[in-house]
Amino acid sequence: MAGVSAVVTGAGEGIGAAIVRRLVADGHRVVGVDVDADLLAAGERAHPGRFTGVLGDVSRQDVHEAAVAEALRHGPLGAWVNNAGIDVPARADQALEADLRRIIDVNLIGTALGCAVAVRAFLQQDGGGAIVNVSSLQAIRAFPGAFSYEASKGGIDALTRQLAVEYGARAIRVNAVQPGAISTPMTERSLALAEDREAELRSYAELHALNRIGEAHEVAAVIGFLVSPDASFVTGVCLPVDGGAAARSFRYPPDPALGA
Repeated sequence: MAGVSAVVTGAGEGIGAAIVRRLVADGHRVVGVDVDADLLAAGERAHPGRFTGVLGDVSRQDVHEAAVAEALRHGPLGAWVNNAGIDVPARADQALEADLRRIIDVNLIGTALGCAVAVRAFLQQDGGGAIVNVSSLQAIRAFPGAFSYEASKGGIDALTRQLAVEYGARAIRVNAVQPGAISTPMTERSLALAEDREAELRSYAELHALNRIGEAHEVAAVIGFLVSPDASFVTGVCLPVDGGAAARSFRYPPDPALGA
């Protein structure tokens, strides 16, 4: 992978930072996009000469354009990972328009813009390249209070399949990963809101056949494979990285707030 650049959005922490570590280890020169300047600076210190941060909101096309321009300064673009995402948990009857629009803007529109910019760059290089979109178990399984988030992640799976078919003949591969519960700062912030953190963590673990939550590096390892030549005949796949959660069924308890 020497001399090949990659772009990772949401690169500052959690799964994004793990993806950066994996791609740098695999020989990529990585450009990371994030809204947190301090996290990007930390990434540059952690990977001197191998990582450059681009500050900005992925719902803006010019941010993606800046990222690809920076990547191309260091070599041909080989990989693009759309990882940036947010969540504001709410049921449909609780959803605020501003929150719904923001989640769709960041999670779905941000991913679509990243894909569009990456595909144009790959085509200008005469084809060839790999995109991985970070979707979610919640794209294919319903969870309480995830109205907007699940809509955004389901859209990511659909656009992944569409792009894989549209551009496969130009050797552009597009796949997605669907993580289950993963130990990240975002997960920790969610656990901090629980009345009993340890009980909540156990409930997360019990969703998975492996009876634990995942680690960010485990998701990054799958993404590293998907952008590598070892996955040269893999495209259009939305791959669960979820400890077996999607393979099982579990009771969806009624919400007492709805009077059930």
